[in-house]
Amino acid sequence: MRITKQIRKWLEVNCNVKADATDDDCRKAAAKALAEGDLTVEKFTELSKPERADEANQFAAKLDQVADGLSKLVGVLTAKEKKPEEKKAETRPEAKEVKTETKEAGEIAKLFAMGQPPADGEIHVRVKEAAERYSTTKSAMTYPTHTKRGQPHPMAGSPVLDFDPAEGGRHLDNPSERDRAVVGAVGKLLCSTAQKHSRTLAWMGLPDHDKELVAYAMANMDWVGDSEGRDDRNDICKRRLTPREQKALIDDATSGGTEAVPIVFDDIIVTTPILQGELFPLVNKVPLDRGRRIQGAAAGIVGSAWAGVDDTAVTLFTTTSYITAFDTTIFRWQGSIRIGLDFLSDTPIDFGAFLTGQYGEVLARDLDTVIAVGNGTTQPEGVMTKAGVTTVAWGGLTTIGNYESLRFGVHKREHLPNMMKTAVFAGTDTSYQRAMAIPVGASDNRRLSSVMTLPNYDGYAWMGRPYKINESLVNTQIFYAILGRYRMYQRRGLTIRSSTEGDTLIRNNEMLLVAMARFGGQLERAAAACKTTTAPA
Repeated sequence: MRITKQIRKWLEVNCNVKADATDDDCRKAAAKALAEGDLTVEKFTELSKPERADEANQFAAKLDQVADGLSKLVGVLTAKEKKPEEKKAETRPEAKEVKTETKEAGEIAKLFAMGQPPADGEIHVRVKEAAERYSTTKSAMTYPTHTKRGQPHPMAGSPVLDFDPAEGGRHLDNPSERDRAVVGAVGKLLCSTAQKHSRTLAWMGLPDHDKELVAYAMANMDWVGDSEGRDDRNDICKRRLTPREQKALIDDATSGGTEAVPIVFDDIIVTTPILQGELFPLVNKVPLDRGRRIQGAAAGIVGSAWAGVDDTAVTLFTTTSYITAFDTTIFRWQGSIRIGLDFLSDTPIDFGAFLTGQYGEVLARDLDTVIAVGNGTTQPEGVMTKAGVTTVAWGGLTTIGNYESLRFGVHKREHLPNMMKTAVFAGTDTSYQRAMAIPVGASDNRRLSSVMTLPNYDGYAWMGRPYKINESLVNTQIFYAILGRYRMYQRRGLTIRSSTEGDTLIRNNEMLLVAMARFGGQLERAAAACKTTTAPA
């Protein structure tokens, strides 16, 4: 931070800083004024500009010296050695070659002289803010050709939506350079807070470049997370921070602190499981701005019957169990990593990409797990746990008939055109290998999956449906489900906590980072899935 005369004068008037105070004292006073809101970022930028008149005059004087030197240099380089027979020609009117070159040198001097200040003695220079140094260009995000496990992605090449279009989903873009820079600066602030045990001290210790990026995000970007009190009424959900929240973000001693991050931080993490997950990309994602429990209803199918001939009474349909509750509880997800403090001290601004990538991978794994086997008590309810799902007994055998019992255990009415691409088998890698190894017959070792051609083991498809792998399942568990019928409520708002306390962390010179988000989900109808728990172990 450069202490200009304007900053020093402002601090003397507003912060009681002595006239003979050192630059370090002035920097501490300015940082405190910024944290407490007495000095705005705009005013600080204005005061940081150099003293115009003195520096402008010095700059103009240097330009004059450069112009004069160039004029003399050009004159020396263009002057020709005179021959005896040319001396008489000097008196001729047309002998103007040297004058012409001197005139060109004068034009060069004029170009340099254009940098001189105007009549009012001012040079108008605007220093770019830190955020302006990064590109804001974004590209459309599409699904990759393969998942992170190397399996073909069922939606390869399609545009990525954060939620179902019926729920107001929007197309997602890859983050810009500015987005990643802001995420990196916010990540540094969070880590520095844990190291210094005070967000105020962490803010003061950040480089000026990172401070400007965080200040830009606070003033111009939408944020998500929790305000103090951890109450729904204080949630920050896809909006800009209020002046009080901005102050709390960098001054936890006064305001209690705010657990919030820019929405680009939340988006970067969530897009990782959307792009790379096995099961999560196929479910019906619904945004949820508030609340810890969703109370809904599910309707069955009305009954009907032929009534015979005239004068026959119409059978009344009973509505018992026609409308059932579809209540979903929102559970908190937590992911954590430990990072060495030496790494943090040396890491560049791209630390945000590392941090969000780590949490995104953990979230992708955990979301797939709960979709498959979530217990519904402390986490979203999985397909294998859903009450009412048809169960097929396999008797410990892998046969084509057993797989057909799973496939046709889900009625055709569930396979609507918009749901077909979400219909999948799910099991372990061993279960998939056994399915691909089913022979044509007892004495015919050709594989039923290919008959006359070699089986495509890398295709991860079976009976015309993708075969998804989930390591939270055991070999005895396999299911077939329309995952578009699984509704996942995503509670907007990611919070980050950090700590360097504790015997293990201190001795290992490490920091613990914990990310928290909230999700809730379950199958809309049990008829959308069929399972077995008696496949070969």
